[in-house]
Amino acid sequence: MIPKFQSRRIGSVDVFELHGVVADPWVGRIKEEMDQALEEYPLKGLLFNLREVERLDHLGAETILQAIRRPPKRAILGHNLSAYFVAEHMDPNEPIPIFEREREAINYFKTEFAAGEEMLPEERRRFPRIKTALAAELELKAYGESFYFEAVVNNLSEGGLYAEFLDSRTEELARKTLDPFDLKLLTVQIWLPEEAIWAEGKVLRSEGVLPGVGGIAVGFYEIGTEDKERLQRFLAQQSEEGIK
Repeated sequence: MIPKFQSRRIGSVDVFELHGVVADPWVGRIKEEMDQALEEYPLKGLLFNLREVERLDHLGAETILQAIRRPPKRAILGHNLSAYFVAEHMDPNEPIPIFEREREAINYFKTEFAAGEEMLPEERRRFPRIKTALAAELELKAYGESFYFEAVVNNLSEGGLYAEFLDSRTEELARKTLDPFDLKLLTVQIWLPEEAIWAEGKVLRSEGVLPGVGGIAVGFYEIGTEDKERLQRFLAQQSEEGIK
């Protein structure tokens, strides 16, 4: 399968996603696309998503490592043979972390995912929002089955959240199934630094027509008293101290 390269930016982290067979004779084209993406913006972090890589050769592994060494903070997402093949080519004195779950990667890039332009005052909003970088899982029960979506929450308030996806397959599934005009409720789990909270919510807005563009806004419909208090404490603390 001819390889495909996609990139997206969340905060100050570029997420590079590769699909297919990353091997000669296609590595040169992939390298050009990655170099172009790296030259467009200065970045603090780079996350390589290798979940959909079917096969790598030595040239493909070295090409990935050449790109991932450039930013000060870097990691790989995907526990598969391709990720381990790249690991075999790493400098033992300069290891690069490999994560299986998106939650692990989000915790690793916490301050970098939350970086970006300061939010403007929102006087008309009932609940003020703060910038965050929290892992979340959304579950939709519909059509006789359950759909799960992992995401990074980069805006949070007592009334809801805005999240973006690290994986294009998840984003594509979300665009197909999470309809703002649908009345079905989502189960939302958000991992705060010390504990997870749960809520039920509804999709308010789903943005993005192309992979890597936009995210999803969810308004909280129901949240338990204890979880609401935990959320309020977290928001108050973040407002005072900022993201660490």
